[in-house]
Amino acid sequence: MNINNEDIAKQHVRDLRQELERCRMATKWRAKRNEAIHAAAAARTVEGKWKSLLETIIMMGRRML
Repeated sequence: MNINNEDIAKQHVRDLRQELERCRMATKWRAKRNEAIHAAAAARTVEGKWKSLLETIIMMGRRML
């Protein structure tokens, strides 16, 4: 089997395209994961604010007793 420079160049281009596609997929996956993490963190922050408000109201009620 005789491989010339043109065949080597074509294989290199194919490899680079495959690597580019893998990078694109990884970037999309990472973006989705980060979006989910940020959404969960925002939800926890909102829940924490309501929990804090509820605790404040309960403490005020205890003081009144």
